[in-house]
Amino acid sequence: MKKVAELWQRWVAFCARTEDPRPQALLRILLPWMILLDLGRVAQLGLLDDYFVPFQEGGISRVQDSAYILDSFLPPSQAGLVGVGVAALCLLLASLGILYRPALVIGILAYAQVGHLYSPGDRAIDRVLRTVLLIWVFSDAHRFWSLNRAPRLERIAAWPADLARYLLMIIYLSAGLGKLLAQPGWLATSGTPVLYRVMTDPLAAHMDPVAMQSWTWPLRMMGWGTILLELSVPLIFTRFAPYWAIFGVGMHLGIFYTMDLGMFSWGMLALYPLFFERWITGRK
Repeated sequence: MKKVAELWQRWVAFCARTEDPRPQALLRILLPWMILLDLGRVAQLGLLDDYFVPFQEGGISRVQDSAYILDSFLPPSQAGLVGVGVAALCLLLASLGILYRPALVIGILAYAQVGHLYSPGDRAIDRVLRTVLLIWVFSDAHRFWSLNRAPRLERIAAWPADLARYLLMIIYLSAGLGKLLAQPGWLATSGTPVLYRVMTDPLAAHMDPVAMQSWTWPLRMMGWGTILLELSVPLIFTRFAPYWAIFGVGMHLGIFYTMDLGMFSWGMLALYPLFFERWITGRK
């Protein structure tokens, strides 16, 4: 029992750690804006009425998820658009630190409902950002760089950032192990590199497949480098985190340049203040 008590005390002490609020405050600002800009792009293209109105009401969405309940309270032709508006308004308030926790909770729920309405548009990055924002409900990130009237805090609980880092480690490790174990072609030294097929996919990429044929070995080595980067993600818990993150930034910028994946690259990069925490805060 003594050992159990000691382990529990160590766990409590670990969870009670505090840190500089700036990295968490940056995520509080950036993550909602990634979603807002993504929704703004949909609005700019004039597709709100198509994506977020059910098929029977003139849109293209066929609701397949019983978790979508907005149309239980509003007419189906309006429910999705109201959900988008509520999500946008609440996430904007959360980004500014105004009515932070209620705005964040309502914004997350509304955005999830929008995802249930148009499931093809609810991508992995949407779920990642929602999950991190849900963790941020318990963060005091609104007590720094915000417009609320609460006193500014110079130290806040570190565990939300730790939990988000563990989540990101799982994401990158899963991606790396998936390539290594389920797609052995990534390690092949002959044949067409997997990265060639990825970067010239007609549905998601915009690289010239003819021009890329001469890039066989560079693409093969970039594929190996991608796996190495993803499998080395535990480095984010060490003092080498910022240096690992530099390569991560390069990878995501490369994805942005070569492929059309919506807000994926910028959404992931919006999480990188967690990896650059030592440089942001000046901690040695």
